[in-house]
Amino acid sequence: MSAVKTLQIRIVNPKAERLIDDLASQNLIEIDEPETACKETPREWFDRWCRESKVRRRQAGLPEESPITMDEIVAICKETRAEIYEEQKIANTLRP
Repeated sequence: MSAVKTLQIRIVNPKAERLIDDLASQNLIEIDEPETACKETPREWFDRWCRESKVRRRQAGLPEESPITMDEIVAICKETRAEIYEEQKIANTLRP
């Protein structure tokens, strides 16, 4: 029994499409219809994910999390940059 592989291809030459159709007619390959456009936008997906996360947190009995503020984001970024700067500084002093 041979292994089944699933590949996604992009046809750039009409000859290739005819060859693929010939392979399909000989039952050597199966061609699936292209998937339709994404059913939801990234924003819709994110909003749905947030709603589902809140429901799961409530069901698990976890406390509600307040959204992170811009000040907290800025503080995290500054702290991370400081750590990176220190690591680079140490690495530069260790170089011969």
